[in-house]
Amino acid sequence: MRQDIKERSEKMGKNYNGTQINQSVSIVEKAGMDIDDARNRVMKYDEDGNVVPAEAGTDIPLGVAIIETGYNDISGGNSGKVKKGEDIDIQIKDIGYAIAGADIKKGQEVTAGTGGTVSPATGGNYVLGIALCNAGKGAYCRIQIVKYQKAAASGGTSTD
Repeated sequence: MRQDIKERSEKMGKNYNGTQINQSVSIVEKAGMDIDDARNRVMKYDEDGNVVPAEAGTDIPLGVAIIETGYNDISGGNSGKVKKGEDIDIQIKDIGYAIAGADIKKGQEVTAGTGGTVSPATGGNYVLGIALCNAGKGAYCRIQIVKYQKAAASGGTSTD
């Protein structure tokens, strides 16, 4: 059996033994545009397979750019700046921080908002995660990344 796997791998020119499960919390992708400050912003794939800020709940979120993403400027003037084609480190699971684009309450489902911020999710939105703290607009919001699409509001009436 093992010899058969080895022969097939050699014929394919690649060996994927041991690479099936990747436990990494983050990935690296190329920026699809110039971004003034990518840090802690929700990212999505563009039509070319690069990443750009997610702007609305209808965007499918990939994850959140980590705070170390982009240019590291000690003065703060250019921190987080990324040029098109440069690497962006993106957290795709577990617990991290995103910038709130609206007031968020602990326990709310959050989705992408303007400029890659997070906002409360509504019916039909793609949920990025669950807020683990209260956060005002512009503040850091601690979130547990659990991606899914929130059910749309039912148009029917209750029979209770």
